Formats: sequence, C-alpha cells, structure tokens
Amino acid sequence: MFSQHSRPRSRRALALAGGLAATALAITGCAGIQNSTGGGDAGSESVTFTLATGAQAGTPNAAVQDWFLDRVEEVTEGRISFERTATEALCKAAEVADCVRDGRAQIGVTVPDYTPQYFPSTSMVSIPFLSQNSQAIMQSIYDLHTSYAPAMAVIDGNNLHHVATWPVGRFLLGSKAPLEDAGQFAGLQMRASGPIIQQVLSGAGANIVAITAPETYEAVERGVVSSIGGAIDFPVNYKIMELLPYWSDPGVGQYSTFGMWVSKDAYDALPDDLRQQFDSVVEELNGGEGIAAFNKTAAGQCQEMLEAPTVKNLTAWDESATRAWEESVGDTGAQKWIELATGQGLDDAKGVLEQYITGLETYADADYDDATSDCVAAFADR
Repeated sequence: MFSQHSRPRSRRALALAGGLAATALAITGCAGIQNSTGGGDAGSESVTFTLATGAQAGTPNAAVQDWFLDRVEEVTEGRISFERTATEALCKAAEVADCVRDGRAQIGVTVPDYTPQYFPSTSMVSIPFLSQNSQAIMQSIYDLHTSYAPAMAVIDGNNLHHVATWPVGRFLLGSKAPLEDAGQFAGLQMRASGPIIQQVLSGAGANIVAITAPETYEAVERGVVSSIGGAIDFPVNYKIMELLPYWSDPGVGQYSTFGMWVSKDAYDALPDDLRQQFDSVVEELNGGEGIAAFNKTAAGQCQEMLEAPTVKNLTAWDESATRAWEESVGDTGAQKWIELATGQGLDDAKGVLEQYITGLETYADADYDDATSDCVAAFADR
C-alpha cells in the first residue's frame, strides 16, 4: 500500500535496538443489532455496531475513523453497518474504552492514554525521540497485535479486539511566550498526553495537568494550564491558537496515539464471512490507507494556522537544543515504559518493546507525509 524510499532512522531507535538483547455481550440488544433473512442463511446475516468516539469532527483522527467505517460498509455491502454517534455524544472521550467493554458501544475510537491500564501494549509511542514515521509506527503496532502473544493477550483480556493504533502527529508546544529549549519548562502548567512524554516533561520541571483534548480550551482560558503539548490539531481543531500565540516543534517526534477497538464478544460473534471481510479492511487500514486519510486532512490544517491573526509563529527548535534534551533523557524513556507497562499487566514488556523497535526498523523506509514539518517550513517562508 505504501511506497518505499530511504529515510534517516531515529538515533534513539537505533540505540534502543542495540541496548535491548465485564458484562457478557450478545450480538443482539446492547451489543449491536443482528438481523437474519433468508431462513437462517449465514450469508444473509447483518450486524449494526454502535460507535462511541472521542475524535473531533474535521480532525485527521476522525478522517481515519470515517475511512474505516465507510470501507467496511462498502466491502460488506452494508451487512456490517455503523450507528455513528457524534463526538462524546454517547460516552466522554476518557470513557470510550469502558463503553465498548461494557456493551454500550461495539466500536470505539479515542486516545488510549485516557485509560492506559487497558493499553500498555500501545503506549510505547510516548517514548520520546524514538520515531517520526507515522506509517512505520502504525504498521508495527498492528503487527504486534496480530502476531506477538503478550500484546494480543492484554487486549483480549480486556474484552477488546484491536483494530488500529496510529500516531496523532508530531509533538508541538503551544505557549504564551516562545519556548526554545527544555530549560524553559520549569514551573510551567502544561497539558500533555502520553505517559512517558509526561514523565519526561515533568522531569524537566513542567507541572503536568491531566485533562482530555476536548477540555483543553477551557483549561487554557481559565488559566489552569499555561502551555500545552500536542499535535497540530490542538491549535487548529481545538482552537487553542486563539489563546496561545507561540508554537514550536522541539524534535520529540510522535508522542501519543488514537486507537480503534471493537468489543471482543461482538467481533467473535460475527459470521465467518463477515469477520474475514472486516479483517481485510483492518489490514488495508493499517497497511497505509489510515495514514493516507490522516495526511489528507492534516494537509489543510497548516493553512488555517498561517491565516490565523492570533498565531505569532510556528518554529522548530535549534538542533542543538533538541540534542541536549535528548541526551539528558538518554534511555530512561524506554526503561520507564518497561516498568509502567509491566505494572499494567503486560507480560514480557521488554520483548514487546524489542518487537516494536524491530518493526520500526523493518518499515523505516515506509513513505509518509509530515504535515507538521511542512508547516514549520511554510511559516519560515512567510
């Protein structure tokens, strides 16, 4: 699905690679609606799954979600359909995983870090300076959950079936005054997601405030936080650029994810032919179509920032500032993640991380667009 060409590999990925040797559901009722026609012919059964989503309409993450739902309905000729609820209409963003687990919804889309205890097998994306390549990350996490037993077991144990996990975009800092190096973090009240990047920021002196993306605008407006760490959808789709004029890319790379899951019980109850069709679309999604949908929407976000009178600038840190922060962090991010994931019930967390890094190396040449870096360049050319 994706083309290949040479790209530089992350110093951190290379270093780590060397250093690491609730309620029973039925398919009827609250678990979705299944209708059968044709006198019990399994090939005529149809299923409706209810969606619970934390993806804001118009964001790249919503574009990934919508591509998948549309494609499943197309491939199954409507035999799998989706009741598409609005963002947070059924469940708050931080409750989506629980909504899927307990049967209020059968498919969920949100940030896994809101309920990290369920997703220790995907949170390694928050290890800073590890990878910039969104396609390599998405494909590597998919491979983990289709072929590596510890990752598969922790998701299954939470009554979920993994569909996809994708990075939300490069880590940006938004602030009231320019932030140009990690020495300026001391004392800042900062919103950020991703368990390891949160710890790294805290270690540099920032005070991390745990709030969801939809709550961020009000938190900044009321002074609960004075700066934020997030992807480009924060200034644009969540309107934080109305409140914070300075934005910068510190060189961390990808830092957090959105995830999509279905109820394991509902998935297991699908007729064999529908499950095979569903799985084929999952493979397409992770093989490049998801990132393509993400990038198509992300490409339009920069223009909104460029045209916003409240945005003073979007810059990239000087390489020396990024290098100094990366060197101060060292390999502590990987060790913190292994400890965290193990405590959250992931068996062989070290092995999972090794498999993930191997995947990043395998897909290092996967083609991807970096809308954030392109936007930094566009601001420099103004």
